[in-house]
Amino acid sequence: MKNMKLYLLPIILAFSFSFSINAAEDDEAEVVPSNPQELLEVVRQGQFADTRAQRQREAKFRNEKNKQAKLLADAKTERARLEREAARLEKRFEANEALLVVAEEQLRERLGSLNEIFGHLAGTSTESRQIFEASITAAEFGKDRETFLVNLGKKMAEGIKLATISELEQLWFELQREINASGEVSRFTADVIANDGTVDSREVVRVGNFNAVSDGQYLTYSPSRGMYTELPSQPAGRFTSTTSDIMDGDSFPVQFAVDPTGPQGGSLLASLISMPSTLERMTLGGPVGTIIMVIGVLASLLFVWRFYSLWGLRAGVQSQAESTTLSEDNPLGRILKIAEDDSSSSTETLELKMAEQILKERPAIEGLNWVLKIVSVVAPLMGLFGTIIGMIETFTMITLFGTGDPKTMASGISVALVTTWLGLMVAIPTTFMYATVNNFSKGILGTIEESSTGMAAKRSEGKA
Repeated sequence: MKNMKLYLLPIILAFSFSFSINAAEDDEAEVVPSNPQELLEVVRQGQFADTRAQRQREAKFRNEKNKQAKLLADAKTERARLEREAARLEKRFEANEALLVVAEEQLRERLGSLNEIFGHLAGTSTESRQIFEASITAAEFGKDRETFLVNLGKKMAEGIKLATISELEQLWFELQREINASGEVSRFTADVIANDGTVDSREVVRVGNFNAVSDGQYLTYSPSRGMYTELPSQPAGRFTSTTSDIMDGDSFPVQFAVDPTGPQGGSLLASLISMPSTLERMTLGGPVGTIIMVIGVLASLLFVWRFYSLWGLRAGVQSQAESTTLSEDNPLGRILKIAEDDSSSSTETLELKMAEQILKERPAIEGLNWVLKIVSVVAPLMGLFGTIIGMIETFTMITLFGTGDPKTMASGISVALVTTWLGLMVAIPTTFMYATVNNFSKGILGTIEESSTGMAAKRSEGKA
Protein backbone atom coordinates (compact mmCIF):
# COMPACT_ATOMS: atom_id res chain seq x y z
CA MET A 1 0.00 0.00 0.00
CA LYS A 2 2.80 2.29 0.81
CA ASN A 3 4.53 1.50 -2.51
CA MET A 4 1.31 2.18 -4.41
CA LYS A 5 1.08 5.62 -2.82
CA LEU A 6 4.58 6.35 -3.92
CA TYR A 7 3.71 5.39 -7.52
CA LEU A 8 0.51 7.44 -7.51
CA LEU A 9 2.09 10.55 -6.08
CA PRO A 10 3.79 11.81 -9.34
CA ILE A 11 0.60 11.11 -11.28
CA ILE A 12 -1.45 13.01 -8.74
CA LEU A 13 0.93 15.95 -8.79
CA ALA A 14 0.90 16.14 -12.63
CA PHE A 15 -2.89 15.86 -12.73
CA SER A 16 -3.28 18.46 -10.04
CA PHE A 17 -0.92 20.82 -11.93
CA SER A 18 -2.86 20.50 -15.19
CA PHE A 19 -6.13 20.87 -13.37
CA SER A 20 -4.89 23.99 -11.65
CA ILE A 21 -4.03 25.51 -15.05
CA ASN A 22 -7.48 24.68 -16.44
CA ALA A 23 -9.05 26.03 -13.36
CA ALA A 24 -7.11 29.26 -13.70
CA GLU A 25 -8.27 29.62 -17.30
CA ASP A 26 -11.87 29.15 -16.16
CA ASP A 27 -11.33 31.83 -13.52
CA GLU A 28 -11.79 29.32 -10.73
CA ALA A 29 -9.77 29.17 -7.48
CA GLU A 30 -6.68 27.03 -7.59
CA VAL A 31 -6.98 23.89 -5.39
CA VAL A 32 -3.92 21.76 -4.65
CA PRO A 33 -4.90 18.34 -3.18
CA SER A 34 -2.83 17.16 -0.21
CA ASN A 35 -4.40 13.72 0.31
CA PRO A 36 -6.37 11.14 -1.66
CA GLN A 37 -9.66 12.34 -0.31
CA GLU A 38 -9.06 15.85 -1.56
CA LEU A 39 -7.88 14.45 -4.87
CA LEU A 40 -11.13 12.51 -5.22
CA GLU A 41 -13.09 15.68 -4.56
CA VAL A 42 -11.08 17.58 -7.13
CA VAL A 43 -11.77 14.93 -9.76
CA ARG A 44 -15.49 15.04 -9.02
CA GLN A 45 -15.61 18.83 -9.28
CA GLY A 46 -13.65 18.71 -12.58
CA GLN A 47 -16.24 16.38 -14.10
CA PHE A 48 -18.98 18.71 -13.02
CA ALA A 49 -17.08 21.69 -14.47
CA ASP A 50 -16.57 19.87 -17.76
CA THR A 51 -20.25 19.05 -17.98
CA ARG A 52 -21.25 22.65 -17.23
CA ALA A 53 -18.80 24.06 -19.86
CA GLN A 54 -20.13 21.62 -22.44
CA ARG A 55 -23.69 22.69 -21.76
CA GLN A 56 -22.66 26.35 -22.15
CA ARG A 57 -20.98 25.65 -25.50
CA GLU A 58 -24.07 23.78 -26.75
CA ALA A 59 -26.26 26.69 -25.72
CA LYS A 60 -23.97 29.16 -27.47
CA PHE A 61 -23.97 27.01 -30.64
CA ARG A 62 -27.80 26.86 -30.64
CA ASN A 63 -27.96 30.65 -30.24
CA GLU A 64 -25.52 31.15 -33.15
CA LYS A 65 -27.48 28.69 -35.25
CA ASN A 66 -30.69 30.58 -34.57
CA LYS A 67 -28.99 33.85 -35.52
CA GLN A 68 -27.67 32.39 -38.77
CA ALA A 69 -31.11 31.07 -39.63
CA LYS A 70 -32.54 34.54 -39.02
CA LEU A 71 -29.82 36.14 -41.16
CA LEU A 72 -30.54 33.63 -43.94
CA ALA A 73 -34.22 34.40 -43.78
CA ASP A 74 -33.51 38.14 -43.86
CA ALA A 75 -31.19 37.69 -46.86
CA LYS A 76 -33.83 35.72 -48.75
CA THR A 77 -36.40 38.37 -47.97
CA GLU A 78 -34.01 41.13 -49.20
CA ARG A 79 -33.24 39.18 -52.37
CA ALA A 80 -36.92 38.77 -53.11
CA ARG A 81 -37.43 42.51 -52.57
CA LEU A 82 -34.51 43.39 -54.88
CA GLU A 83 -35.80 41.00 -57.54
CA ARG A 84 -39.18 42.71 -57.41
CA GLU A 85 -37.45 46.12 -57.62
CA ALA A 86 -35.33 44.97 -60.58
CA ALA A 87 -38.41 43.72 -62.40
CA ARG A 88 -40.13 47.04 -61.74
CA LEU A 89 -37.11 49.06 -62.98
CA GLU A 90 -36.80 46.86 -66.06
CA LYS A 91 -40.43 47.51 -66.94
CA ARG A 92 -39.87 51.21 -66.37
CA PHE A 93 -36.73 51.15 -68.54
CA GLU A 94 -38.61 49.44 -71.37
CA ALA A 95 -41.38 51.99 -71.06
CA ASN A 96 -38.86 54.85 -71.10
CA GLU A 97 -37.20 53.37 -74.18
CA ALA A 98 -40.52 53.30 -75.95
CA LEU A 99 -41.16 56.88 -74.92
CA LEU A 100 -37.64 57.86 -76.05
CA VAL A 101 -38.24 56.36 -79.49
CA VAL A 102 -41.45 58.32 -79.79
CA ALA A 103 -39.76 61.49 -78.52
CA GLU A 104 -36.85 61.11 -80.96
CA GLU A 105 -39.28 60.61 -83.81
CA GLN A 106 -41.19 63.71 -82.76
CA LEU A 107 -37.88 65.63 -82.49
CA ARG A 108 -36.87 64.62 -86.01
CA GLU A 109 -40.27 65.62 -87.34
CA ARG A 110 -40.12 68.99 -85.63
CA LEU A 111 -36.50 69.68 -86.62
CA GLY A 112 -37.12 68.72 -90.23
CA SER A 113 -34.42 70.33 -92.40
CA LEU A 114 -32.61 71.60 -89.30
CA ASN A 115 -30.80 68.24 -89.12
CA GLU A 116 -28.98 69.21 -92.28
CA ILE A 117 -27.97 72.47 -90.63
CA PHE A 118 -26.52 70.55 -87.68
CA GLY A 119 -24.52 68.37 -90.08
CA HIS A 120 -23.29 71.29 -92.15
CA LEU A 121 -22.26 73.32 -89.12
CA ALA A 122 -20.55 70.33 -87.48
CA GLY A 123 -18.66 69.48 -90.69
CA THR A 124 -17.71 73.10 -91.34
CA SER A 125 -16.49 73.57 -87.77
CA THR A 126 -14.37 70.41 -87.83
CA GLU A 127 -12.89 71.07 -91.26
CA SER A 128 -12.18 74.72 -90.45
CA ARG A 129 -10.51 73.76 -87.18
CA GLN A 130 -8.22 71.29 -88.93
CA ILE A 131 -7.25 73.92 -91.50
CA PHE A 132 -6.72 76.64 -88.91
CA GLU A 133 -4.57 74.42 -86.70
CA ALA A 134 -2.04 73.93 -89.51
CA SER A 135 -2.44 77.38 -91.06
CA ILE A 136 0.51 79.74 -91.03
CA THR A 137 -1.86 82.44 -89.73
CA ALA A 138 -2.45 80.54 -86.46
CA ALA A 139 0.49 82.20 -84.72
CA GLU A 140 -0.92 85.63 -85.60
CA PHE A 141 -4.61 85.04 -84.84
CA GLY A 142 -4.09 82.83 -81.75
CA LYS A 143 -5.74 79.68 -80.42
CA ASP A 144 -9.07 81.23 -79.43
CA ARG A 145 -10.65 80.54 -82.81
CA GLU A 146 -9.65 76.86 -82.60
CA THR A 147 -11.21 76.57 -79.12
CA PHE A 148 -14.41 78.21 -80.42
CA LEU A 149 -14.62 75.80 -83.34
CA VAL A 150 -14.07 72.78 -81.08
CA ASN A 151 -16.94 73.82 -78.80
CA LEU A 152 -19.19 74.63 -81.74
CA GLY A 153 -18.46 71.27 -83.35
CA LYS A 154 -19.34 69.39 -80.16
CA LYS A 155 -22.55 71.34 -79.78
CA MET A 156 -23.62 70.68 -83.36
CA ALA A 157 -22.68 67.00 -83.11
CA GLU A 158 -25.16 66.55 -80.27
CA GLY A 159 -27.93 67.77 -82.59
CA ILE A 160 -30.11 69.11 -79.79
CA LYS A 161 -29.62 72.85 -79.68
CA LEU A 162 -29.09 75.14 -82.63
CA ALA A 163 -26.19 77.57 -82.86
CA THR A 164 -26.93 81.10 -81.77
CA ILE A 165 -26.74 84.11 -84.09
CA SER A 166 -23.54 85.27 -82.42
CA GLU A 167 -21.93 81.85 -82.93
CA LEU A 168 -22.88 81.82 -86.61
CA GLU A 169 -21.52 85.34 -87.02
CA GLN A 170 -18.27 84.41 -85.31
CA LEU A 171 -17.90 81.35 -87.55
CA TRP A 172 -18.50 83.56 -90.57
CA PHE A 173 -15.96 86.07 -89.26
CA GLU A 174 -13.24 83.46 -88.76
CA LEU A 175 -13.74 81.98 -92.23
CA GLN A 176 -13.76 85.41 -93.85
CA ARG A 177 -10.68 86.50 -91.92
CA GLU A 178 -8.75 83.44 -93.12
CA ILE A 179 -9.85 84.11 -96.71
CA ASN A 180 -8.73 87.74 -96.48
CA ALA A 181 -5.41 86.69 -94.91
CA SER A 182 -4.61 84.57 -97.96
CA GLY A 183 -4.28 87.75 -100.03
CA GLU A 184 -2.60 90.00 -97.47
CA VAL A 185 0.98 90.77 -96.46
CA SER A 186 0.98 91.25 -92.71
CA ARG A 187 3.74 92.50 -90.41
CA PHE A 188 3.53 91.64 -86.71
CA THR A 189 5.59 90.54 -83.71
CA ALA A 190 5.55 86.88 -82.70
CA ASP A 191 7.60 84.29 -80.83
CA VAL A 192 10.00 82.34 -83.03
CA ILE A 193 11.82 79.12 -82.10
CA ALA A 194 15.43 79.19 -83.27
CA ASN A 195 17.31 76.13 -84.45
CA ASP A 196 19.12 75.92 -81.08
CA GLY A 197 15.76 75.69 -79.26
CA THR A 198 15.66 79.21 -77.85
CA VAL A 199 12.50 81.29 -78.18
CA ASP A 200 12.67 85.01 -78.87
CA SER A 201 10.22 87.67 -80.02
CA ARG A 202 10.81 88.88 -83.58
CA GLU A 203 9.20 90.93 -86.27
CA VAL A 204 7.58 88.53 -88.74
CA VAL A 205 6.21 89.21 -92.20
CA ARG A 206 3.50 86.82 -93.38
CA VAL A 207 2.83 86.57 -97.11
CA GLY A 208 -0.69 85.26 -97.51
CA ASN A 209 -1.14 81.68 -96.37
CA PHE A 210 2.07 80.67 -98.08
CA ASN A 211 5.22 81.77 -96.27
CA ALA A 212 6.48 83.74 -93.27
CA VAL A 213 9.93 85.31 -93.01
CA SER A 214 11.97 86.92 -90.27
CA ASP A 215 15.54 88.22 -90.20
CA GLY A 216 16.08 87.12 -93.79
CA GLN A 217 15.00 83.52 -93.13
CA TYR A 218 11.96 81.50 -94.06
CA LEU A 219 9.85 80.23 -91.16
CA THR A 220 7.42 77.37 -90.72
CA TYR A 221 4.56 77.01 -88.27
CA SER A 222 4.66 74.34 -85.55
CA PRO A 223 1.06 73.40 -84.56
CA SER A 224 2.23 71.51 -81.47
CA ARG A 225 4.08 74.55 -80.09
CA GLY A 226 1.79 77.20 -81.54
CA MET A 227 4.79 79.24 -82.73
CA TYR A 228 6.89 79.85 -85.79
CA THR A 229 10.14 77.91 -86.09
CA GLU A 230 13.21 78.46 -88.23
CA LEU A 231 13.74 75.99 -91.04
CA PRO A 232 16.63 73.58 -90.40
CA SER A 233 18.17 74.73 -93.66
CA GLN A 234 17.25 77.61 -95.91
CA PRO A 235 16.59 77.36 -99.66
CA ALA A 236 18.94 78.69 -102.32
CA GLY A 237 20.32 82.18 -102.01
CA ARG A 238 18.24 83.52 -104.88
CA PHE A 239 15.18 82.87 -102.73
CA THR A 240 16.46 84.10 -99.37
CA SER A 241 17.83 87.27 -100.96
CA THR A 242 14.27 88.49 -101.53
CA THR A 243 13.24 88.11 -97.89
CA SER A 244 15.10 91.26 -96.90
CA ASP A 245 13.31 93.18 -99.64
CA ILE A 246 9.90 92.28 -98.31
CA MET A 247 10.97 92.95 -94.71
CA ASP A 248 12.26 96.43 -95.58
CA GLY A 249 9.74 97.26 -98.30
CA ASP A 250 7.18 99.92 -97.49
CA SER A 251 5.39 99.81 -100.82
CA PHE A 252 4.43 97.07 -103.19
CA PRO A 253 4.92 95.25 -105.50
CA VAL A 254 8.09 93.63 -104.14
CA GLN A 255 9.68 90.62 -105.77
CA PHE A 256 9.38 87.65 -103.40
CA ALA A 257 9.42 83.87 -103.79
CA VAL A 258 6.33 82.14 -102.35
CA ASP A 259 5.44 78.48 -102.20
CA PRO A 260 1.67 77.97 -102.72
CA THR A 261 1.88 74.16 -102.95
CA GLY A 262 0.04 71.96 -100.47
CA PRO A 263 -3.12 72.63 -98.47
CA GLN A 264 -1.63 75.65 -96.71
CA GLY A 265 1.46 76.33 -98.81
CA GLY A 266 5.08 75.48 -98.11
CA SER A 267 5.04 71.82 -99.23
CA LEU A 268 7.61 72.36 -101.97
CA LEU A 269 9.79 74.40 -99.65
CA ALA A 270 9.70 71.63 -97.03
CA SER A 271 10.73 69.13 -99.71
CA LEU A 272 13.54 71.34 -100.97
CA ILE A 273 15.13 71.85 -97.58
CA SER A 274 14.97 68.12 -96.85
CA MET A 275 16.99 67.37 -99.98
CA PRO A 276 20.77 67.22 -99.46
CA SER A 277 22.89 70.05 -100.80
CA THR A 278 25.69 69.56 -103.33
CA LEU A 279 28.32 69.33 -100.60
CA GLU A 280 26.18 66.84 -98.67
CA ARG A 281 25.79 64.72 -101.79
CA MET A 282 29.56 64.72 -102.28
CA THR A 283 30.05 63.19 -98.84
CA LEU A 284 27.88 60.23 -99.88
CA GLY A 285 30.64 59.00 -102.21
CA GLY A 286 32.64 57.48 -99.37
CA PRO A 287 36.46 57.25 -99.42
CA VAL A 288 36.61 56.98 -103.20
CA GLY A 289 34.55 60.13 -103.58
CA THR A 290 36.83 61.94 -101.13
CA ILE A 291 39.90 60.95 -103.13
CA ILE A 292 38.29 62.15 -106.37
CA MET A 293 37.41 65.49 -104.79
CA VAL A 294 40.96 65.92 -103.44
CA ILE A 295 42.38 65.15 -106.89
CA GLY A 296 39.98 67.63 -108.45
CA VAL A 297 40.93 70.39 -106.01
CA LEU A 298 44.66 69.80 -106.57
CA ALA A 299 44.14 69.78 -110.35
CA SER A 300 42.26 73.08 -110.13
CA LEU A 301 45.03 74.66 -108.07
CA LEU A 302 47.63 73.38 -110.53
CA PHE A 303 45.65 74.82 -113.45
CA VAL A 304 45.41 78.23 -111.78
CA TRP A 305 49.15 78.29 -111.12
CA ARG A 306 50.04 77.08 -114.63
CA PHE A 307 47.63 79.49 -116.29
CA TYR A 308 49.06 82.42 -114.36
CA SER A 309 52.65 81.35 -115.17
CA LEU A 310 51.98 80.77 -118.87
CA TRP A 311 50.07 84.01 -119.15
CA GLY A 312 53.15 85.86 -117.90
CA LEU A 313 55.48 83.85 -120.17
CA ARG A 314 53.35 84.54 -123.24
CA ALA A 315 53.18 88.24 -122.44
CA GLY A 316 56.97 88.35 -122.06
CA VAL A 317 57.61 86.40 -125.28
CA GLN A 318 55.19 88.51 -127.31
CA SER A 319 56.72 91.69 -125.94
CA GLN A 320 60.19 90.43 -126.79
CA ALA A 321 59.12 89.47 -130.31
CA GLU A 322 57.90 93.00 -130.92
CA SER A 323 60.93 94.68 -129.34
CA THR A 324 64.45 95.20 -130.69
CA THR A 325 66.00 95.24 -127.22
CA LEU A 326 66.87 91.84 -125.82
CA SER A 327 65.83 90.95 -122.27
CA GLU A 328 66.81 87.77 -120.48
CA ASP A 329 63.68 87.70 -118.27
CA ASN A 330 61.79 85.67 -120.88
CA PRO A 331 62.61 82.51 -122.88
CA LEU A 332 62.74 84.22 -126.28
CA GLY A 333 65.14 86.88 -125.02
CA ARG A 334 67.50 84.24 -123.67
CA ILE A 335 67.43 82.35 -126.97
CA LEU A 336 68.01 85.45 -129.09
CA LYS A 337 70.78 86.47 -126.73
CA ILE A 338 72.72 83.39 -127.89
CA ALA A 339 72.60 84.60 -131.50
CA GLU A 340 73.71 88.06 -130.51
CA ASP A 341 76.60 86.87 -128.35
CA ASP A 342 77.86 84.34 -130.94
CA SER A 343 77.84 86.40 -134.12
CA SER A 344 80.81 84.59 -135.66
CA SER A 345 79.28 81.12 -135.69
CA SER A 346 77.84 79.58 -138.81
CA THR A 347 74.14 79.41 -139.44
CA GLU A 348 74.02 75.65 -138.75
CA THR A 349 75.87 76.07 -135.48
CA LEU A 350 73.61 78.94 -134.46
CA GLU A 351 70.51 76.89 -135.20
CA LEU A 352 71.82 74.02 -133.10
CA LYS A 353 72.64 76.31 -130.18
CA MET A 354 69.24 77.96 -130.33
CA ALA A 355 67.56 74.54 -130.61
CA GLU A 356 69.49 73.46 -127.54
CA GLN A 357 68.29 76.51 -125.63
CA ILE A 358 64.73 75.88 -126.76
CA LEU A 359 64.99 72.36 -125.35
CA LYS A 360 66.12 73.86 -122.04
CA GLU A 361 63.20 76.28 -121.99
CA ARG A 362 60.59 73.68 -123.00
CA PRO A 363 60.25 71.95 -119.55
CA ALA A 364 59.41 75.26 -117.90
CA ILE A 365 56.80 75.96 -120.59
CA GLU A 366 55.21 72.51 -120.79
CA GLY A 367 56.03 71.35 -117.28
CA LEU A 368 53.23 69.63 -115.24
CA ASN A 369 50.74 69.88 -118.09
CA TRP A 370 50.82 66.12 -118.21
CA VAL A 371 49.42 66.01 -114.65
CA LEU A 372 46.19 67.64 -115.81
CA LYS A 373 45.95 65.16 -118.66
CA ILE A 374 46.42 62.23 -116.29
CA VAL A 375 43.76 63.59 -113.92
CA SER A 376 41.30 63.94 -116.80
CA VAL A 377 41.83 60.24 -117.58
CA VAL A 378 42.10 58.86 -114.04
CA ALA A 379 39.09 60.71 -112.55
CA PRO A 380 36.40 58.80 -114.52
CA LEU A 381 38.26 55.56 -113.83
CA MET A 382 38.14 56.35 -110.11
CA GLY A 383 34.42 57.04 -110.50
CA LEU A 384 33.99 53.66 -112.17
CA PHE A 385 35.93 52.07 -109.32
CA GLY A 386 33.56 53.69 -106.80
CA THR A 387 30.60 52.49 -108.85
CA ILE A 388 31.82 48.92 -108.60
CA ILE A 389 32.28 49.26 -104.83
CA GLY A 390 28.79 50.71 -104.46
CA MET A 391 27.20 47.92 -106.50
CA ILE A 392 29.04 45.29 -104.46
CA GLU A 393 27.69 46.88 -101.29
CA THR A 394 24.18 47.03 -102.77
CA PHE A 395 24.15 43.36 -103.75
CA THR A 396 25.52 42.45 -100.32
CA MET A 397 22.58 44.24 -98.67
CA ILE A 398 20.16 42.50 -101.03
CA THR A 399 21.67 39.13 -100.11
CA LEU A 400 21.39 39.82 -96.39
CA PHE A 401 18.07 41.68 -96.15
CA GLY A 402 16.32 41.17 -99.49
CA THR A 403 14.65 43.88 -101.53
CA GLY A 404 11.76 44.63 -99.16
CA ASP A 405 13.24 47.85 -97.78
CA PRO A 406 14.86 50.16 -100.36
CA LYS A 407 16.66 52.07 -97.60
CA THR A 408 19.01 49.13 -97.05
CA MET A 409 20.25 49.54 -100.62
CA ALA A 410 20.35 53.33 -100.60
CA SER A 411 23.90 53.69 -99.26
CA GLY A 412 25.42 51.39 -101.87
CA ILE A 413 23.52 53.02 -104.72
CA SER A 414 24.58 56.45 -103.43
CA VAL A 415 28.22 55.42 -103.50
CA ALA A 416 27.85 54.01 -107.01
CA LEU A 417 26.16 57.09 -108.46
CA VAL A 418 27.96 59.81 -106.53
CA THR A 419 31.44 58.51 -107.35
CA THR A 420 30.55 58.36 -111.05
CA TRP A 421 29.18 61.88 -110.83
CA LEU A 422 32.29 63.15 -109.04
CA GLY A 423 34.59 61.41 -111.51
CA LEU A 424 32.88 63.05 -114.49
CA MET A 425 32.64 66.37 -112.66
CA VAL A 426 36.43 66.34 -112.20
CA ALA A 427 37.33 64.84 -115.58
CA ILE A 428 35.30 67.16 -117.81
CA PRO A 429 36.67 70.51 -116.56
CA THR A 430 40.15 69.05 -116.18
CA THR A 431 40.10 68.13 -119.85
CA PHE A 432 39.36 71.75 -120.72
CA MET A 433 42.06 72.88 -118.28
CA TYR A 434 44.63 70.67 -119.96
CA ALA A 435 43.59 71.87 -123.40
CA THR A 436 43.89 75.48 -122.25
CA VAL A 437 47.38 75.25 -120.74
CA ASN A 438 48.57 72.99 -123.54
CA ASN A 439 47.38 75.54 -126.10
CA PHE A 440 49.19 78.30 -124.21
CA SER A 441 52.39 76.24 -124.11
CA LYS A 442 52.24 75.42 -127.80
CA GLY A 443 51.59 79.07 -128.60
CA ILE A 444 54.61 80.19 -126.61
CA LEU A 445 56.85 77.51 -128.16
CA GLY A 446 55.52 78.40 -131.63
CA THR A 447 56.40 82.06 -131.13
CA ILE A 448 59.87 81.12 -129.85
CA GLU A 449 60.55 78.74 -132.73
CA GLU A 450 59.26 81.27 -135.28
CA SER A 451 61.43 84.05 -133.90
CA SER A 452 64.47 81.75 -133.65
CA THR A 453 64.04 80.58 -137.22
CA GLY A 454 63.67 84.17 -138.38
CA MET A 455 66.87 85.13 -136.55
CA ALA A 456 68.75 82.23 -138.17
CA ALA A 457 67.36 83.21 -141.59
CA LYS A 458 68.54 86.80 -141.15
CA ARG A 459 71.99 85.60 -140.11
CA SER A 460 72.14 83.34 -143.14
CA GLU A 461 71.12 86.17 -145.49
CA GLY A 462 73.67 88.53 -143.92
CA LYS A 463 76.51 86.10 -144.47
CA ALA A 464 75.39 85.40 -147.98
